[in-house]
Amino acid sequence: MATYSGSSEHGIDDKGRLTLPPRILDELPKSRWKFHLTAGLDRCLLLHDSEGFQELVDQIGRAVPGSRAHRALCRRFLGHSEAVVPDGNRRIRVPEPLLKYAGLAQSKPVVLVGTGRVVELWSPAVLDEALVEATPEEEQLFAELIDPAKPSAPAAS
Repeated sequence: MATYSGSSEHGIDDKGRLTLPPRILDELPKSRWKFHLTAGLDRCLLLHDSEGFQELVDQIGRAVPGSRAHRALCRRFLGHSEAVVPDGNRRIRVPEPLLKYAGLAQSKPVVLVGTGRVVELWSPAVLDEALVEATPEEEQLFAELIDPAKPSAPAAS
């Protein structure tokens, strides 16, 4: 199972191709260089390896079928997904509808952000806006993830 982390800025060429950096491709053997691009919830694109994409499909399949939320998730993640395989120069083509959705464009920069099982593709301006300030929900989640019983600083003696 690959784990992606870190961030870096890259360019999308005039043909809509993005060169994937070694920190992404080197996580997988070349025989497993098949990815899926999907629309994310935050006006970014999500790059899943095949195993991670199948996990997403399986999780969506466990949702309440037929509900409005289920239909919306299927539309967003499955209806706007594209299988992509890096070429000999480690490039993937980002389809025009996905570029448009995320506010990306040919011959413009894109920021890749590793978030564990997924690599997010962001327009620099949209990412800057998303990172301006932590939301109350983020702060609550962070508080739940750390152990509140442990002090964050050494105890005074």
